[in-house]
Amino acid sequence: MSSDSQLSNPPGWDWTSWMKGPMPNPLDFFAMPRNFIQPVLPGWFGIVNNITEQNSSAPDTEREIVAAQSYGRQLGRVMDALAVVIADLPKEQQDAPAFEEFAKLRREIDGIKAQAAARRLDRIAADLATLKATKPEEYERLAVTLRKALEGAS
Repeated sequence: MSSDSQLSNPPGWDWTSWMKGPMPNPLDFFAMPRNFIQPVLPGWFGIVNNITEQNSSAPDTEREIVAAQSYGRQLGRVMDALAVVIADLPKEQQDAPAFEEFAKLRREIDGIKAQAAARRLDRIAADLATLKATKPEEYERLAVTLRKALEGAS
């Protein structure tokens, strides 16, 4: 039995060091990620708000609130209430620059909402045209329902 330990670890080319040289290791994709909070398909599911301990004192509570009432809905209600408060002020106070900027912002948001509603109605009109061409009986049933709803809205 030989006591030569060199036989089990023969000298040779150190290919692992060579691979780690100036280039990134191509096998790094097997390494464990350093950050376990990674977005899955970012942007595919609308706007993603990351609520964490870094930006909220109660992230679980805030996530529940946003799930029930979006930030947009919350801000919209605050804006509606503020508009009522501003309308109750004397005219000379209503002309303050901050209130004028607020009114401008509110008009812009209302315009965006109107454009979005018009786009939705255009899609409905296109869907109705398709339905009329492909399933006339279903189109007639829906047309009667829509006419009743439109008469009641007047």
